[in-house]
Amino acid sequence: MNRVLRTTPNDTVKITTLQWIFDNYMYTKPDSAKWAYQKMFSISEKTNFDHGYYEAYLYKAVYYWTSSKFDSVIASMNGALKHALLLEDDGKISNCYVRLAMAQSSLGNQVASRDLTFKALEIAEKNNDWEGLYFCYHRLGNLYQLESNFDQALIYHLKVDSIFQNRARKEPALAGSLHEIGSIFMEFKDYEKAEQYYMKSKEVYREMSRKEGEVLIDVKMAGLKISQEEYEQATEILVPAFDYYEAVGNKMEMSTLAGMLAEAQLKLNDLDRAEGYYSQGAALALEAANKFLEAQSYMGLAEVAKGRKNFRSTIDYLSRALVLYEEMGVSYNKAPILESLAEAHSGLNNDREALRFFRQYQGLTDSLREVENVRNVQEIETKYQTEKKQQEIELLTAQNELAEQEKSNQRNLFFAGGSVLTLSLIGLFFLYRNKQRTNTKLRELDEMKSSFFANISHEFRTPLTLISSPIQEKLENEKLTVEDRQTFGMIQRNNDRLLNLVDQLLDLSKIDTGNMRLKVQKGDLFNLLGALSESFQYIGKQKNITYSIQLQKGGISSWYDRDMMEKIVLNLLSNAFKHTGEGGSVVFEGKHKEGENLVLTVRNSAPSLSQEELINVFDRFYQASPQSEGSGIGLALVKELVSLHKGHIRAWKEAEEVTFEVSLPVDEGRFSKEERLMDPITGQTKRQIPIADSPVHNEDPVPQEDHPILLVVEDHAEVRELLRKTFTKDYNVITASQGEEGLEKALEYIPDLIISDIMMPVKDGIALSKELKSDERTSHIPVILLTAKAGEENELKGIETGADDYMVKPFKRNLLRSKVEKLIALRKQLQNRYSQEVVLKPKDIAITSIDERFLERVQQVLDQNLVESAFTVEEFSRAVGMSRMQLHRKLKALTGLSATEFIRSQRLKLAAQLLQQSDSNVSQVGYAVGFNDHSYFTKCFRELYHMTPSEYAKKDS
Repeated sequence: MNRVLRTTPNDTVKITTLQWIFDNYMYTKPDSAKWAYQKMFSISEKTNFDHGYYEAYLYKAVYYWTSSKFDSVIASMNGALKHALLLEDDGKISNCYVRLAMAQSSLGNQVASRDLTFKALEIAEKNNDWEGLYFCYHRLGNLYQLESNFDQALIYHLKVDSIFQNRARKEPALAGSLHEIGSIFMEFKDYEKAEQYYMKSKEVYREMSRKEGEVLIDVKMAGLKISQEEYEQATEILVPAFDYYEAVGNKMEMSTLAGMLAEAQLKLNDLDRAEGYYSQGAALALEAANKFLEAQSYMGLAEVAKGRKNFRSTIDYLSRALVLYEEMGVSYNKAPILESLAEAHSGLNNDREALRFFRQYQGLTDSLREVENVRNVQEIETKYQTEKKQQEIELLTAQNELAEQEKSNQRNLFFAGGSVLTLSLIGLFFLYRNKQRTNTKLRELDEMKSSFFANISHEFRTPLTLISSPIQEKLENEKLTVEDRQTFGMIQRNNDRLLNLVDQLLDLSKIDTGNMRLKVQKGDLFNLLGALSESFQYIGKQKNITYSIQLQKGGISSWYDRDMMEKIVLNLLSNAFKHTGEGGSVVFEGKHKEGENLVLTVRNSAPSLSQEELINVFDRFYQASPQSEGSGIGLALVKELVSLHKGHIRAWKEAEEVTFEVSLPVDEGRFSKEERLMDPITGQTKRQIPIADSPVHNEDPVPQEDHPILLVVEDHAEVRELLRKTFTKDYNVITASQGEEGLEKALEYIPDLIISDIMMPVKDGIALSKELKSDERTSHIPVILLTAKAGEENELKGIETGADDYMVKPFKRNLLRSKVEKLIALRKQLQNRYSQEVVLKPKDIAITSIDERFLERVQQVLDQNLVESAFTVEEFSRAVGMSRMQLHRKLKALTGLSATEFIRSQRLKLAAQLLQQSDSNVSQVGYAVGFNDHSYFTKCFRELYHMTPSEYAKKDS
């Protein structure tokens, strides 16, 4: 080889020779491989040889890939892409895009990875490049597999298999796709199919003489054996595989296999050997700087500690693993960690921590998705096996068969270099290499900006609430004069307009900070467009504007984000009518052909709009001059929403007519699994809230038994007073100005319901709700949270604290009243259920798990003391650890009875059981359940069961 390099004058031959050296020494002599690509650079520099530069950068990327230096891989591949573009070689350009996609995926940038892969696929399809096609299909299969979108992954991996059906030449991508199909079936415990595909993959590796591939499949088969509980056989396979990776110095694979060996030993109850392997795996992962494998090892060590009943060590190891997952930003495997932490804390009788971790675990569990994936995978695989593949095979094999060994070597090397097992592992910790300090700072700035807008929103929404509520009340007055109704209507419309501007500011803030997500659903888009556009007919008549709607007929299913579509259409039409003078015209058009984008067009006559204004019309708050009206933020929001919906917008002027054209993708294939919501689209009603009016009143009323007690916690004095006035007629309303005071009053009065603002000083509503729901004395109390922060993520945060409902300011008073009434009515239904039960059943009347434990403890106390006639309420309250008033209010909320009535009720229910199940007479039963006075026992029994004890004893005999 050295002689060839010295004697040949042909640079291409030299580059090919250096490729061979790199291919053969990458894993045995990495320094020689590094020398090979560096030599390619030096040769290329002498003659400015673009082909040589391309190869040099490509092999440099491979070198860095094997050590997981993905930033360096991207830098090298960008160098290769530059020279591929200079060469105008589509095959090389496509190759660069795919490799960049793989590196981006490894860094957790899945959107960028998918976009790059589709770029490569477009080039391959244009040039009928079958090699480019299989490479792209394999990459897409891996991408969808990382997202647990197994049906889409299976489709692309099967396409790779189809391409090679009639081809003698095999590629690592084929072997990789085959074993990934096996892994998909492993996910759903279809071991027979998994083994079939593993063996197909191994045969391909064997044909190519790829030892590392055969070892990889051995490892997969060992995993299958472990799943089938054949641990001895798994160990026999894993030991030689471990030796192979040790010989080539691959610490990541060694760590993986150490974990598998440990798992087998753990299942064989050899805790000492399992601990040894897990410890070795953790050390190797640390050396390889692989946080994912390190976390896996700690989880294994936790299992060993759990087997030894050493729960403190279990918690220590699991906590280390959880910290690593948090650092990586990865949710994979967090669920079993949280579940195990809950179990370990339970083993230490630390119930509060156990419950906390168990709730987190429940939030990550998604069994429905697994069931759906199983069904989809089975349907796709069956269809593939039963239908003829010939159509796709003929299509692909009819293309030009490009047999350049150069491409083959490059692709072989890339798949060998990374090892497909490594690719799979990389996918599982793809978020672990976040963009260090720069991204952290940018994220902090974004969070500050988002927080600023949220707080500003809160400041705006509170006075808007105070304006809206009395106006709503006035407009509901049937005796209002026509003139006053028009005046108040104008105030309400402008109030709504201000609220809409606040919402637009928040939307822009969410887009800027990346917190607005695309969520498309399937539905009849043109029905929606018709409804939205029809709503402007009235405005057109008022302004004497000719308004034309030209829409394609409905009935066509499209995929779109309903909320974004509404905002885009409403803002465009609002802008058109705003700039169209009396006697002008507005035209709204919409059309869509299958496989093409939806095209929306809004045209309006606007002779006064200059070309300069049109150029800058999408800029926020743009004004051509201090005297002009300006464009506000509506069109700026439209542009951002269109971009987020993967479309584009443009504007132009012809004669005296301005046109805005929006093009949006609405076909399912244009959106990722995460962007699609599979439920049918339903109309959504804007969440709003009620309030009251009048001067501030801070005194709390004395609670009266005939009215429920309502606690209002709100830091804004006027809003607090409005809420008090709203409910004061039918409720005993108690108020608090912040969360800490609210908690104190909740414990003092044990109210029937609590309404709390979220943003408050000292203790906010979220913290208040958490404390209320975790305290046995207040866990049963319904909580409604109020906030100025609109959006699903804020609602979810509120509900996750245990709050029973959530409302956004400004709100409608009637809606809030209705919610309060329904929550209290629901509690009364539970109370009625208690009265119908002969035996106290905590699960049937408990509102939370804490309530259930409380009732179980109450039952234990009663079981021990009920027969004692001297057993008093004071003794009862001491036994359950509450004050007399707290016990009274708690039992009243859960059963509808005071503490005294509850004791008597339980005695009578026990008496009813004894009367039917024992031979004791009525007097003996009365004494047995704590009644010393026979006549009083008979009187109480008759009141509850509407018959005497004697009649009750005979009724079923």
